[in-house]
Amino acid sequence: MNGTVSSSSLRVVVLEDRESIRYIFRNIFAEPLNCELEYSSCYKTIKEFEAKPDIFFFSAQLVPYSELVRYREKRVKSIVFGESFGATSVLWWRKRGADGLMDLRDGPETWRECLAQVLQGRSAATPSAEDAILNSDPEVGLQALTRREMEVAQYLVLGRSAEQAAKTFGTSVGTIKNQRKSVYRKLGIVRATQLPWAMGNGIPHVTSNGERVHKLHAEAPTGPYLSPDGD
Repeated sequence: MNGTVSSSSLRVVVLEDRESIRYIFRNIFAEPLNCELEYSSCYKTIKEFEAKPDIFFFSAQLVPYSELVRYREKRVKSIVFGESFGATSVLWWRKRGADGLMDLRDGPETWRECLAQVLQGRSAATPSAEDAILNSDPEVGLQALTRREMEVAQYLVLGRSAEQAAKTFGTSVGTIKNQRKSVYRKLGIVRATQLPWAMGNGIPHVTSNGERVHKLHAEAPTGPYLSPDGD
């Protein structure tokens, strides 16, 4: 390891609603590092904790697409974690304020090293997330979408039609189709079945109280930037 964590007073808040992932955090962070670990299942409540944490861990599946993961105080760090970072989504998380990116495909030692580097003030990523960064293109990915294009993509990824989207957003079908074409171009895809994967399978549709309403799985697109492993 290039970094170590040595603070029994380290306070960590984790945005995660799955007990299996919370169990992993207890075994990899709380017990070995003897740190204080708290959980929240709703994005809106994580910043209401009485005492400020040293670090937030954000599940990629529970952060509303319109929200940042950067805390207003610089000393509070943020790590986004997910099952699989891809070339089309990884830079988007960096743009939204993630100090660290932790891919759950990687091992416990790499997770702790990522945490140590972030606490030392450096940007960090576990190996799978780092591979996604190396294979990313600033011109191809979620970070290239406009706010409206992201809203349209978020709606279409649920399987809705252009006609339904036009009615929802109060615009014409032609406008939606043009925005969809722009989304596909900026994500490096060519068909609707590729959209969930290109969005990382972790760009959630979240209700107002923070509940997850779907978990997407889709085929991986082919092309110069994308594959099932993000290379």
